[in-house]
Amino acid sequence: MSAESNARDHIHAFRWWVGNPEMTRAEAELRDLAALREAVEYEIAMHAHQVATYEGISWATIADALSISPAAARRRYKR
Repeated sequence: MSAESNARDHIHAFRWWVGNPEMTRAEAELRDLAALREAVEYEIAMHAHQVATYEGISWATIADALSISPAAARRRYKR
């Protein structure tokens, strides 16, 4: 099993809004995915900032790990 497929399994298992009688299942699934996206984006931002600031990891290395350009990594995650 790859890291990506394992992550997808976690995504499919996450259910917060599904089952809420006030919305359709499709809307609830989208809300669950949006909650996961927000949480992941926050954790990436915090971790990227911390490793660049406190561990001396270069923005090029961070960018490579995130599959973005170094300029984009600095713009998104440097505070």
